Amino acid sequence: MTPFQERLCGNVPAVLTALDKNFDVDCDGLRRITGRLIDNRCRGVVVLGTSGEFAGIDDQQRSIAIQAVVDEVAGRVPVIVGCGQANVRRTHEQAQVASDLGADGILVNPPFYFPMTQDEVVRYFADLVSVSSLPVLLYNIPKMTKVTVEPATIPRLRDVGVQGVKDSSGSPANTLAYLAALGPGSDFRVVVGGDAFFLHLLDAGVCATTGLLGNIAPQLAVRIHDAWLAGDYQTGFAAQRRANALFAAFATLHEFLPSAGKAVLSKLGLMEKWVAPPKTAMTDAEAVRAFETVRKFLPEFE
Repeated sequence: MTPFQERLCGNVPAVLTALDKNFDVDCDGLRRITGRLIDNRCRGVVVLGTSGEFAGIDDQQRSIAIQAVVDEVAGRVPVIVGCGQANVRRTHEQAQVASDLGADGILVNPPFYFPMTQDEVVRYFADLVSVSSLPVLLYNIPKMTKVTVEPATIPRLRDVGVQGVKDSSGSPANTLAYLAALGPGSDFRVVVGGDAFFLHLLDAGVCATTGLLGNIAPQLAVRIHDAWLAGDYQTGFAAQRRANALFAAFATLHEFLPSAGKAVLSKLGLMEKWVAPPKTAMTDAEAVRAFETVRKFLPEFE
């Protein structure tokens, strides 16, 4: 197991990208929310993932966001940068920038838009591993990319040097199929996107969870992981039920969940509520309602 794989465990939230009213990265806000995650014992962070609105952040602002998080983290936990464009060269360039700015790994979706065969997926990632100085994780999110990485492809990706996968298929059965394809004792790291089944999947072999709700109530997935490590399933299931109750409440707030997340955190004074165009932020009244809906789940009010 590589040092990066050893560190990849527990709650690794996908950080919301703090923006100002001009839609530029708000470094102070980004550092505040990152610091809050570490204070709540998160074991890593993902920058510029789906929750970080990577598609709406231009290249100059990407670098600013990565640097702000790397500076705040200061080596305490792994910083993983979301990369992945439809253009291969641009993806390689993003990987290099992440390395130059001090990140610890990259999370890369298959190129979107054109369909891809499984052989093309393997070749794409083999080429990326060959040029990247950072560990590479596959980001399987077929709802957004329209590319499904099949379970039988996961061992092939391992064999060309990919070190793990974040499975955001939304299907626990798919995550279990990935684990089954790898077999017992594999060093390849399987991370689940979202924490709705985190406790159950930890037992199956998942090592970590990453998603948006870790920004809102980072302590819940941490409790699930701590309880699982201790073999305390009563505490673990209590934390799992609370995490699922948060998701049920949060999912109703806005069709674009980063808008809801930013609105809630704006009421804690951690960041402003702006989201990257063409998406729209919540109104002030909506932000107040969103905050009141999830207030009881926040670590500051438990």
